[in-house]
Amino acid sequence: MAEPSDLAGWLERLERRHPREIDLGLGRVGAVADRLGLRPFPAPVLTVAGTNGKGTVTYCAAALAAAAGRRVGAYTSPHLLRFNERIALDGTPADDGAIVRAFEAIEAARGDISLSYFETATLAALWLFREERVDLAVIEVGLGGRLDATNILDADVAVVTRIGLDHREWLGDTVEAIAIEKAGIARRDQPVVLAERASPGTLEPALAAAGARPLRAGREWSWTAAAGELAVTSARGRRFTVPLPDALEPANVAAALCAVDELLTLSPGAAVRALEGLVVPGRRERQPLGSGELWLDVAHNPDAAAGLAAALRRAPAAATHGLCAIMGDKDLAGIFAALAPELASLVVCGLPGNARAAPVARLAAAAGAAGVAAVQSAPDLEAGWRLLAPRVAGGARGVVFGSFFTVAGIMPQLANPATEEPACARG
Repeated sequence: MAEPSDLAGWLERLERRHPREIDLGLGRVGAVADRLGLRPFPAPVLTVAGTNGKGTVTYCAAALAAAAGRRVGAYTSPHLLRFNERIALDGTPADDGAIVRAFEAIEAARGDISLSYFETATLAALWLFREERVDLAVIEVGLGGRLDATNILDADVAVVTRIGLDHREWLGDTVEAIAIEKAGIARRDQPVVLAERASPGTLEPALAAAGARPLRAGREWSWTAAAGELAVTSARGRRFTVPLPDALEPANVAAALCAVDELLTLSPGAAVRALEGLVVPGRRERQPLGSGELWLDVAHNPDAAAGLAAALRRAPAAATHGLCAIMGDKDLAGIFAALAPELASLVVCGLPGNARAAPVARLAAAAGAAGVAAVQSAPDLEAGWRLLAPRVAGGARGVVFGSFFTVAGIMPQLANPATEEPACARG
């Protein structure tokens, strides 16, 4: 079969080629990495795992290192609008041609080894980072840690963010079991920054068994936040006072700063420049809409929903109206219970063509059972947007949440906001 000529063709091939969307294990992807000469990796590696916050840590760490004058490659997943977002060099997504060259190199090296979409994407990022001679690779774990494709590299510094219940069919039914999977990114004698002051009881024993060096928030390093500022004392004893972006959790920003400080000498001025005004796409991202404001948040589990609810409480609004579509394997009751007190109304939407999405009727029932007021249903995001947008544009706040698919599906609507509420939504 002829190779695709463009990125869209390659992505279509990857989506249909491997029999399993999620196929944990390091054997196949590690073998291809070795054929490509990616191990040992020629630059320091910072690997970030966790249930919530790992994307924020990755973005912040990459920005901090770039502000210090380093050439930085950052790998994140999933993307919102374009695959290119996953592979960034100094904050700029890789162009189509560069990614295609990486896919071609992987195809030539893999032989008869079958690779999943995520495994191929991971190898493409590492291949490009090597070709671009980055000074630091910041790698966000996709799922878990121990058996995730990103774990083919040895982390010089690791970060573990907040651990909660998610992806239980692959990682385990308890936070204690999931913590052991996350700890799998640790390496002997290397530091592991723990973002949370309290962690599941199995995490530190797992790190000790790996021979890693835990840097625990509140013990080896510390942070405080007040009045829009974050004060961090790193494990090296260096002190930083930096602006705290409104949308970001202080523990995650602080963990990124502590981790980068383990790898390079970061000046206080560079840290301030990196974090001032930093926006992480889809993480409590705020957009004006008429005389109101729209929040976009990919929160898709109870812990993330609770964090979003707390952020909404810290920024009072006349009224908050929600819109969501959520995957069917998520804890719907926990998500809606966390957000119910903050929502004056909620539109639940379907995602036609997405087999994983929860049916609209199930979403509506779960939201109602959790006490969410004024629940309406829409067959898809476009119809849901026609219900939500007029309420927000009139001076209220809207919040879109539930999945990367949901936020990505609403982003194009922002270019053409509705201004009149449909008759069926009135009253």
